[in-house]
Amino acid sequence: MHAGAAHMHVVAPSTMRQDPAAQRKRPKYTRSKTGCLTCRAKKIKCDETKPTCVRCSHGQRECTWPEGVPTRKKPTPRREPPSPIDGVETRPSTAGSSGVSDIATPPTRGPTPPRRGEPVEMGIPPMVSRRSSDPNVNIPVAINDSRRPVVAPISTSSHGYPMHSNNTHLPAIPEIAASYTNQHHQYLPNYPASSHHYSQSHSAPLPRITSHHDHHHSRGTDSASPDSQWSSPQLLTPVDPIEPYFPTPQERNLIRHYCDNALSIIMAYPSENPVLAANFQFLFDGVRGTDSAVESLRSALLGVAAVHQSFLLSRSGVSTLAADEALRVADSFRAKSKHLLVSACATREGCHNDAALASAVAIALIDIFSGGRNWSNSLAFAKNLVKSRGGPGLLLARSKGFKTNSVTGVSRARLLVEIVAVYELFGCLAHGTAPALLNIDCWWLTKTNPQDNVSFIDKVFGMSREFILTLAQVATLVSRVLHPPTSQVTEVAHEGEPVAQAREAEILYQTLENWANTAAGQLHERVRAGNCVYQHAAQIILLRDVLKAHPSDPLVQEHANTILALCMDCGQNRMGVDLTWPVIIAGSQLYGADRAQVLSIFELFRTQCCYEIETSEFIVRQVWQRLDANDPKADWRSVMRDHDLNVLIV
Repeated sequence: MHAGAAHMHVVAPSTMRQDPAAQRKRPKYTRSKTGCLTCRAKKIKCDETKPTCVRCSHGQRECTWPEGVPTRKKPTPRREPPSPIDGVETRPSTAGSSGVSDIATPPTRGPTPPRRGEPVEMGIPPMVSRRSSDPNVNIPVAINDSRRPVVAPISTSSHGYPMHSNNTHLPAIPEIAASYTNQHHQYLPNYPASSHHYSQSHSAPLPRITSHHDHHHSRGTDSASPDSQWSSPQLLTPVDPIEPYFPTPQERNLIRHYCDNALSIIMAYPSENPVLAANFQFLFDGVRGTDSAVESLRSALLGVAAVHQSFLLSRSGVSTLAADEALRVADSFRAKSKHLLVSACATREGCHNDAALASAVAIALIDIFSGGRNWSNSLAFAKNLVKSRGGPGLLLARSKGFKTNSVTGVSRARLLVEIVAVYELFGCLAHGTAPALLNIDCWWLTKTNPQDNVSFIDKVFGMSREFILTLAQVATLVSRVLHPPTSQVTEVAHEGEPVAQAREAEILYQTLENWANTAAGQLHERVRAGNCVYQHAAQIILLRDVLKAHPSDPLVQEHANTILALCMDCGQNRMGVDLTWPVIIAGSQLYGADRAQVLSIFELFRTQCCYEIETSEFIVRQVWQRLDANDPKADWRSVMRDHDLNVLIV
């Protein structure tokens, strides 16, 4: 083989034996004296094709010609028979026709092979697009040859899951779906967040990852290397900017699905998404594989997306097997994330890494979306991380790196701690236990240092930060009532406890009643609705668990109907996130025709929930059966206990 400046010539063995002198002689190159001025200036051969020669076309250069030069037709390529070399056929050379040899042709980039130990690629059929439409859409069903119903392709999915303005119509199956091009990069959030609008609706494109070829062109045409001057950018395979961070097609599709849907399924009202902004700070700020806590977070977010894809597939009716496979992938990512998290927290530095706490929160979210099970261990892990850093107060006081209008430093730490605290509170309300983070001495909830001046409870959960403290007092009282001391000495010492508990319940009931008009005009409409919904839910808990009122009590019925009216309005305005638990509480008190409204609300909430909505409906239906049978255990706590439903639902 003889390699020239930009050419490679393959010489058959027969030629080498016939003329040994020709083997050592370099082929003579001729320069055209009648070619374009650009090629002549670069001292390269021009094929004299007008108006733009092949050399200038491939190099994206301006092709200029001297005046008075006649047009020369492009020579017809001469086909040469292939020559076998070591038993392998070679392609006929195209150097004579185009002037560009095979070595100058840029290679195409193949898909990155999956690594061992990582979740396998799944073969799920593409999902139908999710355009904004009425939530209840009738999908025409066609019958295939095997007489199995299949969903006819339409523009709106059966789950009625309208997307925001940045809808990319993400498919659920990476292998079957078309690959994403650079036009989809704009839907990934800008990192780090540099403006107040860090939601995906105001996101900026990711920075472009340039190839080696791009650096040659950035130096200018005159100093370009031989390889770069023959390369054509149009022939390069587009490079996905997130491929270094998410190497497989499955991962890239899942993380885009997370970006497209996080605002709708995580945030109480669709304004900004600090959760996504905080998580992406970790994912794109370093090199993949260098931090176990970040890798754990990466896998957890992919698991969240896989659970949501599974739920959408199960609702669309496209394929039950596909939904099950997506859920299996979510479980695989969860297991991988948990393993990496344990490894990262083996050191003090790892325990003090905000990425570890973010990963624990994301794993708990997988458990919530999967039906609410297995949450206790994940949440306990997150609480232990907070405890290892001195508790929520010291954790926030020691957090540095605050930046205005961003979710970094103490702002990011507060976001994560508040999520853990509210998750714990919801679990306590469900199971009748007392919260540990939101106890009587939770001074950290307001402010811990001069830079700690932003709270995210209203944006994430749709309730006021101050109202959360009142809910925590209700949960603490109910815990004392449902789990009284068992020792004989304690029983004697607290004979008057029920009376004191009833009095405390009445005071809390009135405190909740006063929340209806507290700063109502200064709050977002979703926060006002959230405060009101949980106010009535907490009053039902006090009436039923402490004051022992019957479900048919007029006050109980009034609170239940108010909750359902508010939740119906929020669901119709796509602001139903984190309102499922009040619907369970209210729905468990209803009789007869009023129950239909509960089922309608659950159906509305399905557009912004996952499998936890199925668990919620099951609990309410079981309570209804017991109410109709006059069962003394006709309440949601008894149903959860009898069916071993240790679930976390928000």
